Amino acid sequence: MNNITRKQRVIAAINHKQTDVTPWQINLTSAFVKAAGNRLGSDADALLGNHLYMQKYKNNIKLPDGRENDIFSVTWTKLPDDDIGVVTGFPLRDKPLSAYTMPALQKDFATTLCKNLEADTTERFRMFALTMLYFERAWSLRGMEDLLVDMCLNPSFTYGLFESILNHHLELLDLVLQYDYEAVYFGDDWGQQMGLIMGPDMWRKYIKPGMCAIFDKVKRAGKYVVLHSCGDLREIMDDLVDMGMDVYNTVQPEIYDLNTLKKEYGAHITFYGGVSTQQFLPFATPKQCAAKARETLQIMGANGGYIFSPTHSITADIPVNNVLALVEAVKDYHWG
Repeated sequence: MNNITRKQRVIAAINHKQTDVTPWQINLTSAFVKAAGNRLGSDADALLGNHLYMQKYKNNIKLPDGRENDIFSVTWTKLPDDDIGVVTGFPLRDKPLSAYTMPALQKDFATTLCKNLEADTTERFRMFALTMLYFERAWSLRGMEDLLVDMCLNPSFTYGLFESILNHHLELLDLVLQYDYEAVYFGDDWGQQMGLIMGPDMWRKYIKPGMCAIFDKVKRAGKYVVLHSCGDLREIMDDLVDMGMDVYNTVQPEIYDLNTLKKEYGAHITFYGGVSTQQFLPFATPKQCAAKARETLQIMGANGGYIFSPTHSITADIPVNNVLALVEAVKDYHWG
């Protein structure tokens, strides 16, 4: 494991080449870190040996009542130890598109994130992250139900909203793609446990064109495209392959048959995820976790194209020993 860097291991996986071990990433929620106490030491990321390093374009402002406003003036309410929260203030709810002005780029903040990526000396795979990207950004401004109705009944409004979001992101990408790092990570949840939230026809009508423009800009800059989307994307997986997506996260075994997914798309996509935080990790023993890790690696890791990971960040209901069992199992699973 000492003759290849973590960055090189991830790049090899994306290029569907087998390396000594499969690269891995185990993200932790703040609630898990708090519950773990001193079990993980002062540097949990170093202990886990993670392969990815991310800087996220997220810069929320605390409000006097304890809520937060994000960069787009969307208001979030968070419970203690909640890393994400829920949207409780929608700037465009019941308003015309003209009532909202897209925010100016936070250029200094974005540049600082890029310089942090460039300054990393750990030889991890570096990603600039844009989450709540497109569909999520639209519903966070408008409201989920209202946006879905707009997609059916108010196409002029819907096209205008997505165009405004797209132009903002393309301008941001023009700035950040000048810097030296490996990939852009996009977070935009489209799926549910069965199928797409908006259906494939609406996705192709409103979302695909803008995502194609976004992906194309990243690819032309010589960087990889990493997409996070929860849920079932089988109806559009071929579209995503054609669009140039390199890495797909998160792969939920509650939704996908891993053998089928690897067989059908393993030559085209690098999968990132695969071990359930929803139905497995909170309830398993460390021995069962190690066995599940080996089983998942055997299915997904052959011929590269895989980053081993739980499906989501580790929550406080998952035992520390289960997490450590995953790490040891993937470290010990050698190819060739």
